[in-house]
Amino acid sequence: MFDFLAYSFMQRALISGVMISGVGALLGTFVILRRLTFFSDAISHSALAGIALGLLLGINPFFSAIVFCIAAALWVKRLREMTELTEDILLGVLFASATAAGVLIIGFLKGLRVDLFQFLFGDILGVGTIDIVFSAILCVLVAAALFIFLEELLGVSFNPDLAMVSQERVRLYDYLFMVLLASAIAASIRIFGVILVSSLIIIPASVARNIAGSFKQMLLISVVVGIISSIGGLISSYYLDTPSGPTIVIWSMTFFMLSLLFRRR
Repeated sequence: MFDFLAYSFMQRALISGVMISGVGALLGTFVILRRLTFFSDAISHSALAGIALGLLLGINPFFSAIVFCIAAALWVKRLREMTELTEDILLGVLFASATAAGVLIIGFLKGLRVDLFQFLFGDILGVGTIDIVFSAILCVLVAAALFIFLEELLGVSFNPDLAMVSQERVRLYDYLFMVLLASAIAASIRIFGVILVSSLIIIPASVARNIAGSFKQMLLISVVVGIISSIGGLISSYYLDTPSGPTIVIWSMTFFMLSLLFRRR
């Protein structure tokens, strides 16, 4: 039953999948509370432009994706403060323009065969040791920041107006959360791809929202669902010979459908 563990690529996939899924689920609870689901989706699609730039400049495309995602998130936040444009308008512009720019740049890369399928849907089975180390460092930093500033982020998430009145440093915590979210999304591209990465963040947290009775329960359930979906999806994809990323998402979606039967009213 556990013969898949004999393969080093499956071991690396399980380790990286568990780490990324756990951190993504943690961030997802705040995304759901703050109604930033479209934000996470727009940032994930903007990563394609960052990846294309990395390929064009000859640097690691996933490092360039992180820089681009963070810059895109801060750009949206800054323009929201400077203009009268709503956030959904800015995200719509980012979503379309960054995706188009990424496809155009990749099309202009001469002499370089680019596997768009890998970037769009991920390649968790191709994760290497360096990817695991990088993911581990990023996951530790993101998780540590979340728990260190948990009280402040909760205050901003549940009642930003009250936090502002209470002279909380709302703007600083907003920017901090955007950077954490953008970093996690970019790091997850290697595993889930541009199209599926937002599901890693949104679906487990949505399951937890349906059945949790408190925020602590929501955090715990979200992480458990994310990790189980990652492990179950990887094992299933191994035996069924299906793409790993989409199979993990199907597992998450199954949990979501089940949670609808037991959701709290």
